[in-house]
Amino acid sequence: MIAADGPDVSRVDGFRLRDSDGVVLEFVVGVLDVSSGGLPAPHLREHLVSGEPITVTYETRPVDGERVAIRYVDAE
Repeated sequence: MIAADGPDVSRVDGFRLRDSDGVVLEFVVGVLDVSSGGLPAPHLREHLVSGEPITVTYETRPVDGERVAIRYVDAE
């Protein structure tokens, strides 16, 4: 994770991460699935500081191609 955007520390509206190939991907935060180990958006800021990797599940909007994060977990 290289950036987390939001109005304050308790909210994240979007984030950018670098994948294992070095490509930077940008996401907006949708309604996150926090069941079965899914994490809330503010936890993304902890990953920004720690540098620990995450795994993101997302949908791509057909109209504009925007990536909408719907779930993320700590990477194993």
